[in-house]
Amino acid sequence: MTGAPTRAGVVCLLLLVFGPGPARAVDEWYDFYLQARDRDIPAEQWDACVENLDQALRLRPRAGVNIQTYGLQFLDYLPHFQMGRCLLGQKKYLEAIEAFNRAENAGAVTESSEHAELARLRSEAQNAHRARLSRLARAEMQRLRNEARALERRREWEEALALLAQAAILAGDLDTETLQAITRDQERLQEAQRAERENTARARRIRQRLADGDRLLAEGQWTEARVAYDEVIELDPGNARALEGQRVADERIQASRTRAQVQAAYARGRELFDAGQYEEAVGPLTEAAAADHAEARKLLAENRQILERLRGQRELRAEIERLAARGEELMAEGRFPEAQVAFESLLQLDPGHARAAERLAAAERRTSEELFARWFPNRRPDLFFFESEGPIVETDTLALRGVATDDRAIAKLVFYVGGQLVSEIVPEDDPVNPKRVQTFVQELPLNPGPNEIAVTVTDSGGLSHTLAINVERRLLFYETPLFLPSAGAVALGLVGMGWVAHRLRRRRAMRRRFNPYIAGAPVLDEHMFYGREKLTARMLSTLHRNSLMITGERRIGKTTFLHHLSKVLASDEAGEWQFFPVFVDLQGVPEETFFHALMAEVADTIDLSAETRASLRLRPEPDGYEARDFSHDLKQVIEELKTRTSRRVKLALLLDEVDVLNEYSESVNQRLRGIFMKSFSENLVAVMSGVGIRRRWKSEVSPWYNFFDEIQLSPFSREEAEALIREPVAGIFRWKAEAVERILDLSRLRPYLVQKYCVHSLNHMLEQGRFTVRLEDVEAARVVVEAETEESEPEAPPDSGVAVAD
Repeated sequence: MTGAPTRAGVVCLLLLVFGPGPARAVDEWYDFYLQARDRDIPAEQWDACVENLDQALRLRPRAGVNIQTYGLQFLDYLPHFQMGRCLLGQKKYLEAIEAFNRAENAGAVTESSEHAELARLRSEAQNAHRARLSRLARAEMQRLRNEARALERRREWEEALALLAQAAILAGDLDTETLQAITRDQERLQEAQRAERENTARARRIRQRLADGDRLLAEGQWTEARVAYDEVIELDPGNARALEGQRVADERIQASRTRAQVQAAYARGRELFDAGQYEEAVGPLTEAAAADHAEARKLLAENRQILERLRGQRELRAEIERLAARGEELMAEGRFPEAQVAFESLLQLDPGHARAAERLAAAERRTSEELFARWFPNRRPDLFFFESEGPIVETDTLALRGVATDDRAIAKLVFYVGGQLVSEIVPEDDPVNPKRVQTFVQELPLNPGPNEIAVTVTDSGGLSHTLAINVERRLLFYETPLFLPSAGAVALGLVGMGWVAHRLRRRRAMRRRFNPYIAGAPVLDEHMFYGREKLTARMLSTLHRNSLMITGERRIGKTTFLHHLSKVLASDEAGEWQFFPVFVDLQGVPEETFFHALMAEVADTIDLSAETRASLRLRPEPDGYEARDFSHDLKQVIEELKTRTSRRVKLALLLDEVDVLNEYSESVNQRLRGIFMKSFSENLVAVMSGVGIRRRWKSEVSPWYNFFDEIQLSPFSREEAEALIREPVAGIFRWKAEAVERILDLSRLRPYLVQKYCVHSLNHMLEQGRFTVRLEDVEAARVVVEAETEESEPEAPPDSGVAVAD
């Protein structure tokens, strides 16, 4: 029966119609991705877009370009970039920014035609996010100010200041006028709080001393009663009760003391005053003053002023310690705005308190994070590996490369192999610039066979995220025919990963406008100190025997070298001498306060014991402090230093800008030189730095003739100057050889000018968006430097009697 369907043909037809579809009908990663890219995004179906991309990422986490799907079809697979577009459509701006960043970190989008669009959309998301934050911040700031005003009316100063501290952080990103208004409110509240505290303490002290005076008067202790009443009158001059008590005490003292007893009391008080025992001198001086002894009254008034200053200093120290302890307590309790107020108050009393400044920055950062979290809760940190998942390796280690990001700060990265902790990374805690992006390259040990590698990142808020991959280590793979091709592929992958990491580092440096060079100020960062190694070694070998004079032209690096020498001496553990360096800048120090300024710097630099400080003649006021007082105090300081080490002691005075000695009288120079001739001079050495010191004076004998071992600070060698140019940016930016040569020529190897040309050359390169410093950048810098720099004139001709550099 020709043309009739056979039973086999019918069965085949039924199978084609009703049987399972082709394998292509099963949803693959590219089905979800294409659905999101080609249908959901054009139709603005944002929720469906996110769901489809989540499915695509679950099936294929890694992005790539020119990826084969089925048949001979290829596409650029950029799931994080497309996710960022969808999240932007949902107005989830922060999540969109993170998606765009992750897409860029993955690297595939940078090789595609979508990179420029990514930059545009990310900028749009960032602007929208900032606008939303600005609206929320302004409303919150106004609420905080209103609540602070209500608390101010109730005189609840601490609470009001804590609210204003939060408002100030919000205003810092809004406008300067609002910030200035809040700052004025803070200053007004702080002044009112301080006045209330002082008035309360004053009233309490008046009540206490009045009660003491009445009790002592009743017990017949008239002198002690008079002292108590005097303190009350000092605080409240019109206090009738104290004035009456003072009158009665004076009558009793005058009636019970002979002239000889009054004179003896004055003599005893004078002796105690001269010995610096001001508390003990109050009684006898008061007794003599009450008996109408004129000199005693005058000395008693002076003694009271000194005691009041000392009391103020004690109270200041106590208040500083109280605020420091209170701030740390509040930080531990998580009350960061209140801690911020405590540290700000401390810094008003002691602006140079380094620990308080550091903790204030930390409190401000945590306060800012808490404010931010009210609108955008802390998100878990994110992790991304550059390596493919599931690799098979033949080596006993794996170099795992990746990046961790967080919206707050990364606290820790922990690496596990087979469930065992193998290493961790703890970024440095920087309150001002918290670590939000941490790249890593970790060499992890592998066991034979399968290995599970897991990395856990934890942020400053305690949230964590773990990402794991499986790696198989095959043994003796080098014996197989695939060894050479596989080794080449691994090497190519490592080079590619290194290239990606290098690009990330350079891009981050470009974004932050990284410029490590320093021009104008002394170089205090040891990483930026170059050259002078031979000079440092020479000084260490001779400083225990001779005082030194460093001379050189202006801006040749004398001050920088002195700071470097101070750190080297402080850390020198070799040899028989223990150095205690003290850096003193003499610029602007008048002759009348010269010795006082020297000893004040010594006392501030060396943490002396309370006993030694009490034995010093140094007082807060410089009046009357002479060379003999300085000599006396130096001896006390050296005696304490001898108790701190078993080695021989050298107190090294590093005196900068000693040219001012040329303006002082010859007698002051003679006295200073004489101090180095004292019996304790074997424990004292000086390193003076300046353009020059006078060698010819009116008398026949120069104070400084043949006293110093002179050292000339010369320009850098070419190798030192080239190291200063290239090394600070090595691995990030590059210098063209002709650019380096041009700076060496223009700077004449002067370190200050080298730094100055480098600063402006790098800035010009960054403005051009490049990673290599060219000759054109140096020429642009030359215009700026020549406009800023005036040619220095010589300090003095060679025959002027001043030691100067050539």
